[in-house]
Amino acid sequence: MTGAGPRTGADAPRIHVLAGVLIAGDGRVLLAERPAGKAFAGRWEFPGGKLDPGETPRAALDRELAEELGIQVEQAQPLLAVEHRYPGAAGAVLIDSWRVTRWRGEPASLDGQRLRWRTPAQLPDEDILEADRPIVTALRLPRCFVRQGLAAPSGGSCARLGEPDCLLDPAATGPGAVAVYTTQERFRRAADAHSLAGRLIAEVEAARAAAAAGADFLLVCAPALTAEQLAAIASLGLPWYLDARAAAATGATATGVLHWRARP
Repeated sequence: MTGAGPRTGADAPRIHVLAGVLIAGDGRVLLAERPAGKAFAGRWEFPGGKLDPGETPRAALDRELAEELGIQVEQAQPLLAVEHRYPGAAGAVLIDSWRVTRWRGEPASLDGQRLRWRTPAQLPDEDILEADRPIVTALRLPRCFVRQGLAAPSGGSCARLGEPDCLLDPAATGPGAVAVYTTQERFRRAADAHSLAGRLIAEVEAARAAAAAGADFLLVCAPALTAEQLAAIASLGLPWYLDARAAAATGATATGVLHWRARP
């Protein structure tokens, strides 16, 4: 299962990096190879670079992709922020990834790096840097999950729902696709190494426990969490889906939305 890298203390130095996830019209994603002479040369990552002092993340994204690929970003939305610390590093790196769906120009290698386009299904087999692995997971997930069989819990608690685990339905991938929440029995039977497993949670501590247990993504079913609580869940570095009621009220930037659909 995919998980975020080890977290560091609040006083540790941290490098803020913007990553552009370019998604072509056919769904393929652009990867860039680390060029010779740089750390992790020969491995693959999403193109981008460091945030300069006083610069906004979106401005840094636009600048880095113009310098590295020669393109002008026209449409981009936050995708996932992942904090990771490599063994032996003085501090952590924060990968602030953005989904780039429209740009001007043809991506070109301006930094001596090789480029390649891959489908989301092909990404797990690429030699991608560990810090970028949760982004790979986010790209393989749909934009929307639907919990079928029960109406949304009015009290914000998931305890009565049971079946706390879910498995991505491989047939439901692709832009705008809907993955159906599945039973715990099916979750236990899953043997596919490429399956993605998630946890339905209603509080920050449950989210932390799920991340520690190796969950690939989180479905946040509580509609009344505070901005601070949502920020704590987001800081775990996992793709997370927010209850549609809360998403509409808070404007929180989650990977996607969790809907409820009661059976007739």
